[in-house]
Amino acid sequence: MRKFSFYPFLIAIFFAVSCNTSYKTENVQYSNYRIQQYDKGSKSLTSVVKPYSDSVNKLMNVVIGYNAVKLEKKSEGNTLGFFLTDAYLEMAKQKVDPKVDAAFMNSGGIRLPEIPAGAITQGKIFELMPFDNLMVLLKVKGSLLKQYLDTLAANEGVIESGITMQIVNKTAQQVLVGGKPLDLNGDYTIVHSDYVAMNSNLLKNIHRSANGYLLRDALLDYVKFINDQNKKVTVTNIERVSYVN
Repeated sequence: MRKFSFYPFLIAIFFAVSCNTSYKTENVQYSNYRIQQYDKGSKSLTSVVKPYSDSVNKLMNVVIGYNAVKLEKKSEGNTLGFFLTDAYLEMAKQKVDPKVDAAFMNSGGIRLPEIPAGAITQGKIFELMPFDNLMVLLKVKGSLLKQYLDTLAANEGVIESGITMQIVNKTAQQVLVGGKPLDLNGDYTIVHSDYVAMNSNLLKNIHRSANGYLLRDALLDYVKFINDQNKKVTVTNIERVSYVN
């Protein structure tokens, strides 16, 4: 059982009233109330929820593809993160713009530590990406892309597809985009989440385009796309981001 205090609630009421009237409150009294544990024996609520829960469970347990080996969220060799960005890059090219250069993912947005080898269900993708974040495309100069890579390298690390690079002293070095050296004066199109794009100091003022395509849907579509080719999900070029001491 948990205690629930109405004290903060009464304080809020007190301030709301004081701002609109001339009354003066001498003191505030409050009581603690206990919220009793839900009666697990109740059949009425269970009967109402069951059809919906059965339907959701059936949908979430549908196998949409297979994973060749375990994918892990790690600071280096982040195969789980690379799986996400591989999916975003491929599906962005298929459904939004075939000229997309690179895709990114923030570490905090990856909500599972790993996906084991074997069947991938729709539910597993929802666990991995529970948010309704939109896929957005941003057109950036090479100089800004380099600055963004440096920022990532100095902090949470770089999770991307379409780029090969080294991290030396927490800076991005030997950057290749699509196999070609980064042109600081060139123009590049990158894929990211709307959340990161809106909250990044470097990216928030960059024009971004979206067509309502959810990142989670991109993951679902990618796994199905791989499975339709009778292939398993694999992550290649694990050393796309290498760390040099």
